[in-house]
Amino acid sequence: MKYQVIIVLDESRNKSYYYAYVAENGNIECEELPPYADINKAHACYWNGKKWVFDPEKYAEIEAIQIAEKEATEKAETEARAVPTSAELAIAVMELGDNVSLLMDAVSELANEVAAMKGGE
Repeated sequence: MKYQVIIVLDESRNKSYYYAYVAENGNIECEELPPYADINKAHACYWNGKKWVFDPEKYAEIEAIQIAEKEATEKAETEARAVPTSAELAIAVMELGDNVSLLMDAVSELANEVAAMKGGE
């Protein structure tokens, strides 16, 4: 069976690595696909003109990129959860206003008690 395969050039390595196979219009035609069910390992295979060759350095690079992307996503999600929404900020401002009002009432009550103790009333 012949496969239509899309390969992508990695300029830093000057090798064309497996990307996917398609029904038609691939970059190359070959009789076998990379021998890995793990898509990362398949993507780490380059075509040497006759067969697929696994590149462990490319595989390590792919894995490192995915780990970095996962960590960046998790960090962004954590930061997004830490930022209060407008509704949460509005509630906090209202609570602050209520607390200031309660404090002003308490100070006024204390002032009245101090005035009464000094004989002001």
